[in-house]
Order: sequence, then C-alpha cells, then structure tokens
Amino acid sequence: MGGLSRRDFLKFITIGTTTASLFDFEEAFAFQFLEPVKVVNPLVHYPNRDWEVVYRDIWRHDGKFVFLCAPNDTHNCLLEAYVRNGVIVRIEPTYGYGKATDLYGNKATHRWEPRCCQKGLTMMRRFYGDRRVKAPMARRGYLRWVEQGFPRDADGRPPAEYFQRGTDEWAKVSWDQALDVAARALVNIATTYSGVDVTS
Repeated sequence: MGGLSRRDFLKFITIGTTTASLFDFEEAFAFQFLEPVKVVNPLVHYPNRDWEVVYRDIWRHDGKFVFLCAPNDTHNCLLEAYVRNGVIVRIEPTYGYGKATDLYGNKATHRWEPRCCQKGLTMMRRFYGDRRVKAPMARRGYLRWVEQGFPRDADGRPPAEYFQRGTDEWAKVSWDQALDVAARALVNIATTYSGVDVTS
C-alpha cells in the first residue's frame, strides 16, 4: 500500500463510503445506462414483424430433385437441389450414399457423408450465370478446316492458321452440325493415321 497503514486505510474507506451515501450515486455519476432495459412484452415495442416472414421464407421451396455434380473434378457428388418458382434456390448434400446402389445392387458407405464442396453448393451460379454456354460452340478456324476437307502440310500437320487457340472466335452451331463435324473429324483421323478408308 506504499506506506499506508491499516488504520489510515480503514479511515479512507469509511470516509468514502459515508460521502457516497450522502449523494444519489446514480444521479451523481450518471450510471443509469448500466441498468438493464425492462421490456415486459417485446412484441408491443416491435409491432412490425415482417422480418420474421422474410427469415422463414428463405428456406421455403416448391420442390426438389437429386442430381450428380461433376463440374471439373471426378468426385461425382450426389446432391439435392431445392426449387422455388422454377429456379434452384439452394443445393445441399443428399445424405443418401448409403441408399444408392449400382446396377449390381452394391451399396456405398455412409462414411462419404456429408459429401459436397463449395463448388457444388454454388452450382446454381453456373446454371444461371451469364457466361454459361447454352448451345454447341466451335472455333471458326476449326470449322473452316473441316469445311475445306482437313488440309494438311507436308509433315502431316494441319496449317497453323486454322488452329489459333485463344485468339480465334467462337461460332454457335446447331446440334446436328456439331455432331456432323465431330463424326467427320473422327473419320479423318482414322483414315489419316490407320491408312484404311473407313467410309467404305
């Protein structure tokens, strides 16, 4: 206590307590804010409860379906999509791995649960994103190469002007045209590298 005797300490405490009792402690030091707020019925003070409707409406859905998520990896997670007004509003794990069977009746283990990553949880952004590819696309240079009969240089390579990846423009094609181009390319590859005419 820095040289303060016990007797002086008791005198100091007694004087302080007496002085505090002479004044209204709360009014003198304005400590009213430390008192708890007394609200008997909170609904009287918060009459607008629209926020509760919004909060409960977040999880409302009209229907749901199960799908296999395979965006860019090989995990093939079994996910469940919740739909409202024809739009997927959220995606969750199905917790159904122990129920799923293959063609032979084999079952997976529940130990996979919960199986879902952030990419799968936000898959609806891909579904409705402005950069989603909704039709077959082909590079214009590649289409020209196919239309001109797959020309090749002396070393067997296609001319470089047809394959400007990264700078070439994309062209929207029909499904029939996309399948035709793919089939013609496969026939050309087989004929070129096997030496056998597969069209006959």
